This record gives sequence, structure tokens and C-alpha cells, in this order.
Amino acid sequence: MSSNLQFKLIIEEDGKQVYSKPLSYEIVANITSSYDDSSDNSDYFALAAKHHASTVRENVAYKDKMSEDTLNQLINDSSVSVLRNLVRTEAFKEHAAEDVIEKLVKFDLEIAQNIAGDFDSYQQANATKLCATLMGLSDPSISYALAGNYNTPKKLLKELLGHPDPYVSSEAKRRLED
Repeated sequence: MSSNLQFKLIIEEDGKQVYSKPLSYEIVANITSSYDDSSDNSDYFALAAKHHASTVRENVAYKDKMSEDTLNQLINDSSVSVLRNLVRTEAFKEHAAEDVIEKLVKFDLEIAQNIAGDFDSYQQANATKLCATLMGLSDPSISYALAGNYNTPKKLLKELLGHPDPYVSSEAKRRLED
């Protein structure tokens, strides 16, 4: 993150700057949240991703239209909240490498749950291998998310029928009956 980056409110009148004040991190976070999620704004997202405040970076991580460079920067962010938002985006699902996805599912339970619920959307990952990684994690909520995913293979759902947690096995049964 850049230590010299400063977000300012600048007002011009008749082409002349008449006002300039730094913006608080809270205002920058609100602007980032409200900023249109379009590729035209990817330069702004790249700058906001360098902000020291994790709340600003969290709001960038929600954006689907960030550049690949911004995505790669946020993949290495130290904030779990940033990473949790990031794994849900189109940009992450399209570009994230399989090893990055595997690392993140092992890093945080909520990330693993989100990925399990949508495992087939991660284009750079082998879905079968990703399912095996997710099944190898001990928290039953991850298995439940897999059971609830409409694209989970029937073979895996049948395996989940024998899960020791009744909530997981009943969800697998319900999905097989659908």
C-alpha cells in the first residue's frame, strides 16, 4: 500500500481550484461502495485498493469489474474481510489460480463455505479436486454448503448421505430428491 496516496475533495469554480481538503477513510469507503461497478472505473478501484483502511479495500473487493492487477493485489491482502468479499466476485471466479483458492479455503471457514456453495464457478480450478479439498475440511458447515449447491455431483451427494452430521446428511438427501 502506498504511504503517499491521499484522497481529496477538490472543488473548482470557473476552472480554478477553490477548495481542497483530504477525505477521511470513512468517506473514501462510502464513495468506493457507491462507485459504479464498471470497467471504466477500474483505475479508481486500483487506487482505492492501495488505501490503508481495510474498510476501503473491503468495498473494492466487492467490485466485479476490477483489473487483474487489482485482483492480484487484493488476493494478498492481510484483511480476512477483504478476502471474504473478494472470493464472491466475478473477477476472482474468473482469474484466481487453483492454488490460491485452495490456500484460501484452508485459511478461513467463511471463505470455504462461500466457495463450497459455488465451487463450480471458479474457472481456473478443477471442480473435482476443489470438492475433494473441501470435503477434507472438518467443519460440517462446509459439507452442508456443498450439499446445498445445485451443481454438486450426485456421487458426492450420495457420499454426503453418510455424513455424521444429520443437518448435512438431510440436505444431501433433500438435494438428491429434487
